[in-house]
Amino acid sequence: MIGKVSKAKGGFTLAEAIVATLIVAIVLVSVLGLMSQCTRYLTDVRRTARASQVLQQEMESIRLTNVWSGLTGLAGTSFVDPMDSNHIYYGTIAETNYATFGTTTTVETVTLTLTWTNQASRQVLTNRLTALIGYGGLNKYIY
Repeated sequence: MIGKVSKAKGGFTLAEAIVATLIVAIVLVSVLGLMSQCTRYLTDVRRTARASQVLQQEMESIRLTNVWSGLTGLAGTSFVDPMDSNHIYYGTIAETNYATFGTTTTVETVTLTLTWTNQASRQVLTNRLTALIGYGGLNKYIY
């Protein structure tokens, strides 16, 4: 009796293994690219949120100025984020007269403009905050 030799296929061929490896590589590269893009986007969102905080912080310090001459001398000055060691944020202050009583200005319009770059340093972003500041600031009402 002659025994039959059976040819059992127990594994993958070389072509199948190469195709599977290419598919896994394409998926991994896509996922890594997506993660990189998400990280950049998250950093940009954090920088935008920090810019709003810097503007609000600077505006609050201006509102608490108790010397009117100190407030009217702010036009054209600049400010930075005190916590920013990378020097990402740069701001300027502009002011105009809003209301006068006789010859005395009683209300000023203060506009803060903050600029910063995104994470890739490709795009310059700007945010503005404008407020009306009365003679004596908030100190007249708080103290």
